[in-house]
Amino acid sequence: MPNAADRDAVIRENLTDAGLSAERIACCMKLLAQNSNDALVQYLAGYRKELLDRIHTDTARLDCLDYLTYTLRKR
Repeated sequence: MPNAADRDAVIRENLTDAGLSAERIACCMKLLAQNSNDALVQYLAGYRKELLDRIHTDTARLDCLDYLTYTLRKR
């Protein structure tokens, strides 16, 4: 079984890969150290919602750009 330091390192790396800032990672690690798993899951769900909102915003922007490109090519 991995020790706590290895587990924390793996979690920290995963949070980094998910794009969390150093400040957000510190908050997550604090919640983890406090065994506040429900609060951590809720915090991560909020971050996930932010990412999904960005995807939706960027998708709408792509749709606008695609439409403009389409209309320019039709001319």
